[in-house]
This record gives sequence, C-alpha cells and structure tokens, in this order.
Amino acid sequence: MSSTLLSFALLALIGCSCSTTPFILEACSGAKPGIPADIVAQRGAALFYGNEYRRRHGAQPLTVDPALETEAQKQAEYMALTGTFLHGAYSADNLARIPCDSEIKQRFPTEPTIPGAVFRWTFELPFRCKNLAVNQSVLVGDSIASFSRMVWKATEQVGFGASVTADGYIIVVAKYFPPAGKGPDVTVRNVHCEIVE
Repeated sequence: MSSTLLSFALLALIGCSCSTTPFILEACSGAKPGIPADIVAQRGAALFYGNEYRRRHGAQPLTVDPALETEAQKQAEYMALTGTFLHGAYSADNLARIPCDSEIKQRFPTEPTIPGAVFRWTFELPFRCKNLAVNQSVLVGDSIASFSRMVWKATEQVGFGASVTADGYIIVVAKYFPPAGKGPDVTVRNVHCEIVE
C-alpha cells in the first residue's frame, strides 16, 4: 500500500468527511537506519489521525508536548540501537515495531510510519470495547491497551518518537500525559466505545 493510499485508508477508517490533502510520507528503509528523514511530517500526520480518531470516540484533541516528544524519541532511538522492544506491564506508552519490508507477513499490516502505528493501535477497538460495562477485566488487566491509551478522555498531551533499526524495522513510541489510569470505574469514564459521527 502506498503512503498516499494509507492516508486515504486512514481517513476512510476514521470516517473523516473533511476535505484535506493527504500527508505524503516515506516508508522506512532498512538501508537507512536512524531517525526517519520526514519525522516532522510523520508526527503531524499521527497527531491529525489520532485526534480525529479521538473525536470519533468522544475525547478532546491532544496537543504536542515537546518534553514528551523528546522522551519518546530517546526511547525509540534506544530501542532501535539496542534491539530491545520492551513494554512494561504498567507502561503509559504505546509501542509499535513495524517491518520496513512490505513482504514480511504482519498480523495487522500497516505502513512503516508513525501514523501507520496509530492505525495499527486502532485494531484493538472491537476486542477492547466488547461488553465494556459487563466484562471490564478485558480493559483493566495489568496494563491498559493501546486503543484505550489513544482515546483516554483525561489525556491532554502526546509526544511521538520513531527510529529505524539496522535490521529493517521502525520502532514507534507514543507517550501520553496524563497517562491512562487503571480500574473499572475510571476506565468506563474515560473510554467511549461508540463511534460519534
């Protein structure tokens, strides 16, 4: 899928009826490890798509926090450099590791970009919102799912980071503040499952 098609696919998924020019992004390349050359455009596209997705789930738009962005970038670079991809049980971050090579089979095929990671995190919606009021343990185990972190109503700020590994993967980190909480009551208040038109 080309990057332009990804932009249209994301807009279709979130149901954006707005008239906008899609972001033209570069897919990562294992031949170019390190920070993506178009990281500013990728961050802008991720914020745009993420905020439209939040709107459709009853949450206010996020703003970029430079300190969170710096932390997310450092974490992405560290994981790409060391080959580690760790997600703590109580992490407040969303992480994605996407192969640059589109021939590698993926469970949730997405473009190897920051907005591609945002798109990937939306795939948790059907599972995470199933029987929210009844089967709350689905949402509030030892960690909060990526979908829940994305649409958490109390969250106000975000920072995105990305780095390409030497073996051809892009590592994407999204840090949120305030972070998603834990517990059935706070989850039900902060995660709106129905899509608002």
